Amino acid sequence: MLSLHDSAVAERAFFDHFVESEGDFNPFDDRGWLVLQQAFDAWIAPRPTMRLLDVGAGTGQSRRLYCETVGEYVGIDLSPVAVAKARRRFPESSWHVADACQLDFADESFDVVAFSSVLHHIPDFGRALAEAFRVLRPGGRVFAFDPNLLNPAMALLRWPKSPLYSANGVSPNESPLPPSLLRREFDAAGFAEVRQRCRSGIRYRAVAPKLANALLGAFHVADALWEVLGFGRWFGTFVLTAAKKPVDAAGAGRTTIPLPRENDLPTRRAA
Repeated sequence: MLSLHDSAVAERAFFDHFVESEGDFNPFDDRGWLVLQQAFDAWIAPRPTMRLLDVGAGTGQSRRLYCETVGEYVGIDLSPVAVAKARRRFPESSWHVADACQLDFADESFDVVAFSSVLHHIPDFGRALAEAFRVLRPGGRVFAFDPNLLNPAMALLRWPKSPLYSANGVSPNESPLPPSLLRREFDAAGFAEVRQRCRSGIRYRAVAPKLANALLGAFHVADALWEVLGFGRWFGTFVLTAAKKPVDAAGAGRTTIPLPRENDLPTRRAA
């Protein structure tokens, strides 16, 4: 197994090369981003006074989830090539090359930390959660979304231990996560009021290998039906997790609240 440092170096090299060759990193279509934005708005209740740190901001595509509702947006990523592109695209925001496990920010300096599909790229992602806890102000919120190991497609095609796994287009450390592990690590980091729900309907723009894109439309239809039938709540393609740093910052009285009802994630039509 690679060390934490070597794992970060491997991820950086992969995404530097990907952005250089493809010109961008934008995994979801507009509808997929909208589903994530709705969940963030419903669970975090962002306000214009909030300062948000976006971990795994890449080329700036995830910025759309947060920038309309918070006062200050700061994006970080391991990849210098991705950050340079984000900085050119959105010069009004603050961008930094940084490691999620070693944040160069002061204690209690953010109101929200968002992990934008990044925890599943970090072998020991508990360290990243501990850093998020450190830089959050008491009462601050954390939000994350990652591929769900309980989803059949993710388990068969994207889990390294699956006999059908293909490393084509997958970063070195990438692996879908079980919701129970995420919940356990959020709790271990000291977070309270852990809220979690799996979700289908977060549509990809493209997948690897490229030949699989011929089946992507059919997959989206099946995935949407999965959500309508109620299976997405537990077996959706992504698992969404949100939590709060206790006001006393000691983790006392932490609780885990039930999966949200459907109306906790309101539907909003794309413009």
